Amino acid sequence: MTDPKNIAVIGGGLMGHGIGLIMARAGHRVAISDPVQDTRLSLLPRMMDSLKTIGTKDDELPSIMGRVTVHETLTEAALNADVVFEAAPEKLPLKQSIFAELESCVPEHCILASNTSVIQISKIMAGLKTRHRAIGTHWWNPAHMIPLVEIVKTEW
Repeated sequence: MTDPKNIAVIGGGLMGHGIGLIMARAGHRVAISDPVQDTRLSLLPRMMDSLKTIGTKDDELPSIMGRVTVHETLTEAALNADVVFEAAPEKLPLKQSIFAELESCVPEHCILASNTSVIQISKIMAGLKTRHRAIGTHWWNPAHMIPLVEIVKTEW
């Protein structure tokens, strides 16, 4: 594996938790944010259950889960990110506002990825100043059980 990266996942629901699991299992540091307290509180137990469901050995669980942190704000999660995966609900204004906030707080080298299956990535990223670093990702569901992701480039 290459050097571990700092991965931020914005959204701790079904897709966000699965994307976070894939990245943590690959050895990366994962910071997940969600604005909903109940989602944040349930995130680590759900991830642990998912790891057990896919047959992760008990002695591997602490190292995988030790790479995951949960945050209330996306700024906290994304501050040092090398890659951000947004996994928010499929609402264009919401996704656009998330990326506007992300653009102001992530490092210049950070890749900005939106997990979407229905919204054109160019529409989500249109308002960004640094849209050259934006991509679309369409993870299959559940992401942690179906290791398949479609990468969609933008016109930029």
